[in-house]
Amino acid sequence: MAYTVNAAFAQFIQDEVELDKMQTKTARNSRDWLLSNIENLAQNKKIPRLYGGKSINHGSFARNTKIRPLDDIDLMVCYSGTGGVYHIVEENECYTISFSDGIQVLSNLCDEQGMLNSRKVIENLKGALADISGYAKADIHRNQEAATLQLTSYPWNFDIVPCFITTSDFYLIPDGKGNWKKTDPRIDQQRITKINQTNNGQLLGLIRLMKYWKKKKWGNRISSYMFETMILDYVACHSLSGCISQDVSSLLAYLSNAIKKPVYDYKNIQGNLNNLSIADKNELAAIAKNDWTLAFQAIIRNTDRFENISTAISLWKKIFGDKFPNYGK
Repeated sequence: MAYTVNAAFAQFIQDEVELDKMQTKTARNSRDWLLSNIENLAQNKKIPRLYGGKSINHGSFARNTKIRPLDDIDLMVCYSGTGGVYHIVEENECYTISFSDGIQVLSNLCDEQGMLNSRKVIENLKGALADISGYAKADIHRNQEAATLQLTSYPWNFDIVPCFITTSDFYLIPDGKGNWKKTDPRIDQQRITKINQTNNGQLLGLIRLMKYWKKKKWGNRISSYMFETMILDYVACHSLSGCISQDVSSLLAYLSNAIKKPVYDYKNIQGNLNNLSIADKNELAAIAKNDWTLAFQAIIRNTDRFENISTAISLWKKIFGDKFPNYGK
């Protein structure tokens, strides 16, 4: 029963936003199981040799910012780069990799110029995944940067990105065009962990709640990664209050302005993430501003002077949609 705004938020977050705890545990175990099976593929020379300890979990599931439904889990599988050299074609954007002769598995994945072709690497991984127990289907991800695996045992997919780690301590992943590009998810993980700890563990839950709002109100107009970056940029400069309604209201006000401005990749790799048109920026800004106005009104209704909890909850329902609890239900 939701007889207070806080109770309504707690019920909503538990029932509609957060991943089920048992499902999350199963998903993490399945991810570890998959990596061990991929290691077996490498030992059997179905795929290139792995670099021990350098494969990493990434994406929103790894950052604990995933919301329902749990539909995909991301994994970067790191191949050994022994005997290889990377060449910078365009800083951060395009790299090529070449290997000395004699490394047969990798030589078979090179193009006519002797450069390791990332498309061939993904195709090789896709084909090898068929040997994994419980295999249902494997495909190439729509961005051409990963192999997507479906297993019969789980409702979620695995997006598996082959990668190399360089002597300069960053990762090279497929760029979707046959070459490679720079990334380092560890930087994102370190940032979100630090800001979450600074805010007494309140950040991750707020990100998940706001991602539900984004899905409802902004849809896929911007990436989940860009949206998380915007929230982190705000919280890095404004400590959370500890009051969920107040923090949501403040974030909506911030988003209504921030969406019109550049949003820079914290890793200093991708540059400005905000490539929306002016019209789209204005449209999304108006949506956030309208919901901020509703949130402001809801907070006023929930004060001692104007205590009207039923009205406050109905205003939050307008912001988060039909799944937000009704007063007393």
